Amino acid sequence: MTHIATSVATVSLSGSLDEKMRAIADAGFDGFEVFEPDLISSPDLPADIAKKAADLGLTLDLYQPFRDADSADPEQFARNLVRAEHKFDVMEQLGCDLLLVCSSPLAGAVRDDALLVEQMATLAERAHRRGMRLAYEALAWGAHVNTYRHAWDIVRQVDHPALGTCLDSFHILSRGDDSAGIREIPGEKIFFLQLADAPHLVMDVLQWSRHHRCFPGQGSFDLARFGADVAASGYSGPWSLEIFNDVFRHSDTGRTASDAHRSLLYLQEQVRDVETPSAGNDLFAPPPPGPIENVVSLRIAAGPAKAAQLGTTLRHLGFDLTAAHSEHGLSLFTQGPLAVAVDTTVDTLWTAPGVPAHLPALAQIGIRSERPDLWLTRARALGVTASTVSMPGVADATDAVVRLAVTGATSLDLRTRHSAGAWQSAFDLAPKVVQENRACVSHVDHIALAVPAESWDGVMLLLRSVFGMVPHEGQDVVDAIGLVRSRALTLATANGTIRLSLNMVPGRPSDSDPLPAARRGGVGHVAFGCEGIYAAASAMTERGLTPLRISPNYYRDLDARFGLGSETLDAMQRLGILYDADGTGGEFFHFFTETVGDDLFFEVVQRVGGYEGYGETNSAVRLAAQLQY
Repeated sequence: MTHIATSVATVSLSGSLDEKMRAIADAGFDGFEVFEPDLISSPDLPADIAKKAADLGLTLDLYQPFRDADSADPEQFARNLVRAEHKFDVMEQLGCDLLLVCSSPLAGAVRDDALLVEQMATLAERAHRRGMRLAYEALAWGAHVNTYRHAWDIVRQVDHPALGTCLDSFHILSRGDDSAGIREIPGEKIFFLQLADAPHLVMDVLQWSRHHRCFPGQGSFDLARFGADVAASGYSGPWSLEIFNDVFRHSDTGRTASDAHRSLLYLQEQVRDVETPSAGNDLFAPPPPGPIENVVSLRIAAGPAKAAQLGTTLRHLGFDLTAAHSEHGLSLFTQGPLAVAVDTTVDTLWTAPGVPAHLPALAQIGIRSERPDLWLTRARALGVTASTVSMPGVADATDAVVRLAVTGATSLDLRTRHSAGAWQSAFDLAPKVVQENRACVSHVDHIALAVPAESWDGVMLLLRSVFGMVPHEGQDVVDAIGLVRSRALTLATANGTIRLSLNMVPGRPSDSDPLPAARRGGVGHVAFGCEGIYAAASAMTERGLTPLRISPNYYRDLDARFGLGSETLDAMQRLGILYDADGTGGEFFHFFTETVGDDLFFEVVQRVGGYEGYGETNSAVRLAAQLQY
């Protein structure tokens, strides 16, 4: 069996054509589509481009697009034939024999199938004489042909060896079309396949297409089913990406290309779950996931300026300082099974590189897994950088922790139980007396990460492809100083649910800073779960916590919405507890600390009755309260 060839349209990436080609090759693609504006603006002649592609080991799979081929005006159609001959000249020099022909959206487009068949037959014969082929694609906004079934019907009636169809997932799925009909198209008559995902948006389809396409695994389309329908047709050509996206057009070319290639591998794995691979093509099958349990540790880069404040906040939350590392500047706080390491140093391997001292940041999330080696091989197979980790002062523990960078500041560490014991044994200083207190919190409920806009889609893809995390409906949270786009991802495990929430921020203050721009009031935080919110809040208050003070207006509104009773509301207001309910019996109680530095804070939550949300309706209230300090 042969692997499925991967390809990408140059329009999907930023940079010059030369930069795009190098990034495409480095990312592992087999070939690419040449987008005509990229060729026209290149200083290289077509023959030179062909040589560079060959030197990089890339095939030129498609030249595109040839627009408005048909016309109700015979003179205009004659001019279109002359224009096509010029394209064939260029393609000969490129060494590319396939041209994408789009259905016309113009008012002068042919509206009669018989005439359209005649004109496409003429164009196909011209291509055939030159050793070229045409892939006819239905644009979703085409004046006459705007569905893949109609485009295929035209190709079928023309019945010419040089004319086939091009299937584009965006043009099909954006219309809500059923892709099952693809199975009825002979695979040899599907000349090309273009793939794009997209978020569900209610807007003009042309604007949706031109600005909001994304890679498979970053949007909401059912591309697994679409890909299964294509595979069932017997199509054996490249799987290619054609992405129009405003963010990708100015993002790092290499990073975007890597994400693009990963998305095709991830899609093939999803298709395997829907459709058994045919005898001709071997859908990519990465190594399976390893076992995974729950979040067991955190490392926070606090720097010398905020370490004391962070330590105080952790003590208030029920954590005790149980050990310290004399050489590496780490303080270890524990509570039950949870461990939080506070890094007091600046610019070391134990601190997120370049993190300013006034911006404490969550640097590592430790997740229990007894087979981190399986995650290592899976991540690498999907093109994700992952490595084993050695621990300062600990020998022979390099196989016990595997690290994957998620954002510029935060990594996920897959850790065995052995690693925890070995790691904690390296702490050589311990306080004389450790308080014996009943645990206030029992687990990590969820973690919110600040993600720059340019990294958002890539982080989403990494979490979905490597870990199989499930994205939930996004939220736009309007608050006192702007708007935050937020989306949660979850992963059910044998020990509960791992929850990560991505919060989009505008970007980084400079190219050398791995953190997104700080946002006073915070978008990054850790939420600890507890079994009883009132007992936890009371115990933490006794330890010195001053709960975030919430406006009395909030509790008056809460009374009007839920009728919780005066005693309950008084207790909630005294302890700073906020509330939400989902209408099906689920309830959510939570309270917050003040921010540590500009951006980091902590939350304590209790879920009742299967509540699955995050109390998003209270976000603006929380932020307004934090802005008072």
